[in-house]
Amino acid sequence: MTIENFSNRRELVSKLEAARKKNRKNEPVSVRFPGEDRPLEVYPASVRNHPKGGVLLSGRYNDRDALFVLGKETLRVMKEYDGEIILRHSDFSVMKCRWNRTTARKIREDFPYCAPSSEQKEQVSISFGDVLGQAGKAQLRAFEGKADLAFSRQCFHQLEKLDIHPEDALDAVTRTIFQEGYEGGYAAEACHLTTPEQMRSMMDAGYTRFSLEPSGQTLFSWREKPKKELLASMFEVPWIELRDKFELMFNRYKGNRIDLGPVRFSEDDEQHESMIIMPDEAEILAAIRMFSGIIIQVIEMEKVMVEEGRRDELILEVSFARSEGALTPFELFFLVTELLRHDVNIDFVAPGDLTTEHWTVARNTRLTGLSGSVDHLDNIPHETSGMKFHGVIEDLSYLAALQCMSKLAPDLFREIWTHSRNVLEQVREETGLDVPIQKIPPEKEYADEDLADLISVDGADLFLRHTMNEVFAQKDEQGRRYLRTAVFDFIRKHEPEYTDALVRRYGQITDANR
Repeated sequence: MTIENFSNRRELVSKLEAARKKNRKNEPVSVRFPGEDRPLEVYPASVRNHPKGGVLLSGRYNDRDALFVLGKETLRVMKEYDGEIILRHSDFSVMKCRWNRTTARKIREDFPYCAPSSEQKEQVSISFGDVLGQAGKAQLRAFEGKADLAFSRQCFHQLEKLDIHPEDALDAVTRTIFQEGYEGGYAAEACHLTTPEQMRSMMDAGYTRFSLEPSGQTLFSWREKPKKELLASMFEVPWIELRDKFELMFNRYKGNRIDLGPVRFSEDDEQHESMIIMPDEAEILAAIRMFSGIIIQVIEMEKVMVEEGRRDELILEVSFARSEGALTPFELFFLVTELLRHDVNIDFVAPGDLTTEHWTVARNTRLTGLSGSVDHLDNIPHETSGMKFHGVIEDLSYLAALQCMSKLAPDLFREIWTHSRNVLEQVREETGLDVPIQKIPPEKEYADEDLADLISVDGADLFLRHTMNEVFAQKDEQGRRYLRTAVFDFIRKHEPEYTDALVRRYGQITDANR
């Protein structure tokens, strides 16, 4: 669609608003000015009046993302944004600003709904992994109005490995929120955090939801230890840091009949029977060994929030979702109860495989809710229970990009696939990935029209996801990460196809779990 023949700024804005109503996918509209060879590519949903005058638009110019400010050059807003005047027409000028960190910060300052918050309105919230930072448009199309959204679910370690600053990932979300005209509010989630320093770094970047990943490979092995070995290991517990003693902690649970009162999750439900937890001595000892270090870690994490005076603004979760097991109801009760003794009130726990018993424990504590895979969307209690559920959708952005690439840029797809195979053994050794090279056929065995079939090969999704970091780290002779740049350039060039592919993949996941 092309817009031209407008006499002033008001008429141009009116035509863009009309285009927005016709263009439900918010694809760029070409705005042509008289005597100018290069049009402005504008997302019509992005039109916003600035409080200090002028109109802001998001789009592209010369195939690069840009923010446009329309107004008289004497306006204060023209001086507050860092850009250059690229043309003048009738009663206004057009200033082009690069979408960089300075611009994104300014947008979040001037339009607060473009900044993440921790406010929750719905019973269900959903977060999305998106290391590419380009999936926001698809996420809005698939889930807007269905749940609270947590964009930019970023793993600190992955950002660090890819040399991506946490704020750069957030800036990409800011651009999408502004571009799509979304004003519903959202959270930005930092996940798999393990140290206070990591949390502070993500807080400083503007993230509002924090998921700690304290569990290690041996966490659940304590359950299998004999009572004698567990008792001997109590000397290794950091009791001074816990400000506690073994006898006191052990006797808080020994022989206790923990009566979790009846819970009614809906006005229509019959009242459930009381849930009784009666841990034996081995269970208590195992829980002490499993969680003593984690309790100290969570205390240190929350301390960072408190020191910054922001505890009430942020959401804190402890996640065991990637562990080799799930917390028992007693273990969940023990963890939350012991944290409360230290005045640490975490908001969510991801205990692993969610059950009705987990919900009953959560309902009888101060937890806001539980987290887990979207597999559990149908298993959450009704709204009247007051409990919330936070679902997590894995990062599909890279797989969707490669799916499109196999059809639209086969040569680039082949190069990425070949490099991924070349580094597979290295990745297997580093991560324990159980996908042998024999399962991943070389791309030369496939014609261009059949390349998409490679992504459906058994184990291909894990293979691609685990080798992505090495693909993005690959450098040319000039030291440029050329494959990473090529992926981002491809997504920008084929945004509609990429967005459609992601929406389909999100639909497949949610449909399968309904």
